Amino acid sequence: MTDQPVAEAAPEVWSTLLAAADFRAVFDASPQPLLLMAADAPKYTMLAANPAHARAFATTPEALVGWGVLEVFGPDPEPSVAPFVEAIRVSLEAVVATGAAHQMAVRPYPVTSPSGEASERYWSAINAPIQGPDGEVIQIVSAVQDVTGEVLERRSEEARNLLMREVDHRARNALTVVQSFVRLTTAQTLEGFRKVLDGRVEALARAQTSLAARRWEGASLKEVIEGELAPLAEADRYGLEGPQVLLPPEHVQAMSMAIHELATNAAKYGALSTLEGRLTVRWKRQSEHRLIVQWEENAGPPVQPPQREGFGSRLVGQLARQMDGEVRYDWRPGGLVVELDCRLD
Repeated sequence: MTDQPVAEAAPEVWSTLLAAADFRAVFDASPQPLLLMAADAPKYTMLAANPAHARAFATTPEALVGWGVLEVFGPDPEPSVAPFVEAIRVSLEAVVATGAAHQMAVRPYPVTSPSGEASERYWSAINAPIQGPDGEVIQIVSAVQDVTGEVLERRSEEARNLLMREVDHRARNALTVVQSFVRLTTAQTLEGFRKVLDGRVEALARAQTSLAARRWEGASLKEVIEGELAPLAEADRYGLEGPQVLLPPEHVQAMSMAIHELATNAAKYGALSTLEGRLTVRWKRQSEHRLIVQWEENAGPPVQPPQREGFGSRLVGQLARQMDGEVRYDWRPGGLVVELDCRLD
């Protein structure tokens, strides 16, 4: 609020309205922020403000009394303040129009301390009429309420509920994925089956960890790729090239699983299965909304197209479609090249 000179009539108004010493003592001593205004719309001149009200807004009663309650915000309030000013105006107009008390809508209004530090605050008020002998509203008394604690608690509760719903959704989705792994994973031995299944479940767990690390807002593409390659190859066996990309949360699991399938295949049959082999993963933005990830293997065993599509290849295709994309394979003799095209937003 801006400092304004005190209107000269204010002391007389005060003495008239609060002549009784005991009433004035109660008004001043009240821990509830109280403000007395004239019903002289549209100004609503402030006639008295108790110390609790002044403290609440980091000002003094002298800086308020005599000026219109809306004037202290200036003729053109900032966008962050305008809703608070409008809520005051609407509530006071309702009191004058109806002659009944009105609960002001909760609105934010930051309070700046003497040191210049602004703190987030939310306010409401109960504005009640004082009527003259003829029943006309002549003054309005406002009991201001700092409801910041309630607003932040409600916001926190809503965030917790949203998080719980998100966790429940992701947990159910993860269980569905694991069930499909169990049904569709094949191997010649029980030990082989266990090893393949463990790898896929661990990749799924790493994806969840990446999401949790960023509060379920997404994950770094580079970190996702490194997380799947690190358990299978030394860092000097592969190279990563591309800009910083944040995957949307709904694509993190699919990307992690797709990279895991490609990395596992490379470790078994491709470039990561020999000491001379090398892998390079490059990515780039095809546009603002599209991403291209290229997986290129070199110096590994001779490559031939598979005679039939295995579960891993089908899974990668399904994962690409989950990301609103597609996967393309190029079975070059010198090494497999895979291009994954997916949506970014």
